[in-house]
Amino acid sequence: MVELRHLRYFIAVAEERNFSRAAERLHMAQSPLSAAIRQLEQEIAAELLVRSSRGVSLTSAGEVLLNHARRILETVEGAIAAARSAGAGELGTLRIGYSWSARFAILPTLAQNFASLHPDVTLITQEMWNADMPAALRTATIDLAISLCPERDGDLDYLRLRREAAVVLVPEGHRLAAASRVGWRQLNDQPFLMFPRELAPRLHDVLLEICRRAGVDPSLSSRAFHSAGDTGTLVSSDAVALAPKSVTGAVPGAVAIPLAESDAMLETYLVWHRETHSAAADKLRALARAAFPA
Repeated sequence: MVELRHLRYFIAVAEERNFSRAAERLHMAQSPLSAAIRQLEQEIAAELLVRSSRGVSLTSAGEVLLNHARRILETVEGAIAAARSAGAGELGTLRIGYSWSARFAILPTLAQNFASLHPDVTLITQEMWNADMPAALRTATIDLAISLCPERDGDLDYLRLRREAAVVLVPEGHRLAAASRVGWRQLNDQPFLMFPRELAPRLHDVLLEICRRAGVDPSLSSRAFHSAGDTGTLVSSDAVALAPKSVTGAVPGAVAIPLAESDAMLETYLVWHRETHSAAADKLRALARAAFPA
């Protein structure tokens, strides 16, 4: 079987037209070089070089092999370089699942910084419900997740990116829309937009606990407030919703109002499966630690 080293030896001899100079170029003795070229000719069953006291010249078979050998080595060297880059996290694909609220501040910050530092890594992002993230991480459908109040799973690791105040989202035409702050008593009779619990159990429970801790027992709508905002139906409703402060100004037809006298906080985490090894994911985690220090 023809070996890559034999092709390298042959290219050196063909380009130098001299065994002695080719041996010097390859940092080897002339005798094993000559033996390797004879072995290559035996493998191919064709004479590749015409040897004389003045040096060597290529046969027609040698000319053909030289062209192909150069392309083969370029392809192999390119593949090795690409593999090294991928192994170092400088090439390949990084898949990130994210909660709706992450799209406004956290995801753009991480994605832009990562792309500027690692332009040859393709970032693929996908909005997901929190309940779907653990399975997606476990099966490597995604490499990382950016999750608001993520589901807890013993196989996953968590890095807190942001802890921010909860705000109230109301339609622009809502009676509270002009308020600089809103108190919980003003929300006591308001319907709350909320998604079905099975889509994000922990986030659902955290939002309800915030309300109940403030003495509000909300009347729930099964519509998700971000879906209502994306589809434009939020403006036609009279409902309110809780969201992290970073969505302020980002939902069409909605106004974000701070809560008066409230310590309600929402936390967003970077999440990954501890047995998934990806150099690109490692680099993004390091970038996240720098961009969002605890």
